[in-house]
Amino acid sequence: MIIRHTVIAEWLKTIDIRKVQYMAGHRYVSSTERYNVMNLQELKDSLNKYHPMK
Repeated sequence: MIIRHTVIAEWLKTIDIRKVQYMAGHRYVSSTERYNVMNLQELKDSLNKYHPMK
């Protein structure tokens, strides 16, 4: 199950959510949206780049 989650999360970084929905076999896009998580490092980088108190 962890591998499936990782693969879908990686797909979402570069592929349109509707295509990922189809590839993952999800009936509803809301099922695919659950996998749309930011990488912790990406979040830290964005915070450092855009936070006004930097």
